[in-house]
Amino acid sequence: MCGFSARRSATGRDWANELPNELPNDLATDRARDWAAICEILRAAMRVLYVTTEFPWPSLHGGRVRSLSQLRLLSGLPEVSTLRLFSLREVAVSQADQRALRQHCGQPDKLELVEPVWHPIHLRQHRRAFAEVAVRRVTQGLPYLLGKWLSRDVDAALRRELCPTGQPPWDVVYIDHLAMAVYLPLIRQVCPRARVVLECHNVESEFFAQFAAQRSWPLRLVAEREAALAAQHEARLVAQVDAVVAISQRDADALRALVWDRRQQAVWPLVVPPTVELQPVELLDTLPPRVVYVGNLTWHPNVAGLDWLCQKVWPLVRAQRPEATLTIAGSGLSQQADGSLAVPSGWRGDGIDVVGFVPALRDFVQGAAAMAAPVFGGSGVRIKLLDSLRLGVPTVTTHDGASGLPLHDDQELLISDDADGFAARLVRLCDDGALRRRLVQAGLTFLRTHHSQARAERGLRLALGLTNRA
Repeated sequence: MCGFSARRSATGRDWANELPNELPNDLATDRARDWAAICEILRAAMRVLYVTTEFPWPSLHGGRVRSLSQLRLLSGLPEVSTLRLFSLREVAVSQADQRALRQHCGQPDKLELVEPVWHPIHLRQHRRAFAEVAVRRVTQGLPYLLGKWLSRDVDAALRRELCPTGQPPWDVVYIDHLAMAVYLPLIRQVCPRARVVLECHNVESEFFAQFAAQRSWPLRLVAEREAALAAQHEARLVAQVDAVVAISQRDADALRALVWDRRQQAVWPLVVPPTVELQPVELLDTLPPRVVYVGNLTWHPNVAGLDWLCQKVWPLVRAQRPEATLTIAGSGLSQQADGSLAVPSGWRGDGIDVVGFVPALRDFVQGAAAMAAPVFGGSGVRIKLLDSLRLGVPTVTTHDGASGLPLHDDQELLISDDADGFAARLVRLCDDGALRRRLVQAGLTFLRTHHSQARAERGLRLALGLTNRA
């Protein structure tokens, strides 16, 4: 399938294909330049509808950060003339947030925003919606990861956007997150000629397999069945789109293996690495033993890592450095009646402070000797690690935390899965300025090599069906 369809006039003529390859010789230089500009505009007229689970501003967690990165890349492609964002919301989206998103993407005039559609995203807060998902599981055989995103209101709103009145058809429908691929039949029905790209932030069925492995019978049996159903539908959807985008080579390999195992079909996901802006903080030779943590405070792999950090690792650090402090930042915690954060009891301890969401991450990490980033389970790429590398904060993580990135212990960061080793590495970073500098420089070099905009753009252009420029 081609990257985008040719535009035809009301008379049926294909103006894009009739454009001359060479400019008329008798035109003056200024007119020739104008004609070249017109030709380029007519040839580069790709219309992209970007469909995602939630309005991505502000960037409260890694999923939104990834979506923002892709929107910025898409809006920067000269072939893309229109980029329209269809998203869901659970809380009101202000005009200020919409303006900020447009500015962040770098091409505010190119990005169009559909009014976000309300949908229950956190089902624990919406018992009726949870019951509806359970019914779909029984009656339609839809796994939780897809059933929770079905809605008549979303269906109706998306149908209107897929067939805009008085506008040319969409050349590309870019599905951001596997969850929104539940609307793939609708997209194929309304836009049969559009190229459909599916962006996979993770290998979603892996989360359910990990959950099942941690449970005892009989819950484990139920969870294993859900994991199998999730894998079946994930493989089906990945196989049915025109192009698949993965966030890492590890995820691309896992998706390819999943589809082959479940359907005996060959797919070749394209890796589009997250892009980052290098903003290293000033790194002093002598720093107080201040450790920071940043992450979504409700995502299970993060929660498991924080429980372990606070309960198992931190007492060992304090035993060696009684003056050490640990400051935990991130979104997701609810507020109590008095306005304070509802901090889990396991995250309380000597030297620990939970501050919640911080709007300026660079200011927060300034002056920190180390970042702790323990993760257990999960899939995809840990955006927190990319943040720590781009901000120049020496980091200790686990092997699950480093999964998806070609990082190595004692090169770009430090890695340990046991409490004693993790604590010892945090203490080393607090004490050793030379080690901090070596890791930071290696981390910045890693990002320049693996996460440049040029590298990400190459993969994205292939997913869109565009040729890469020399």
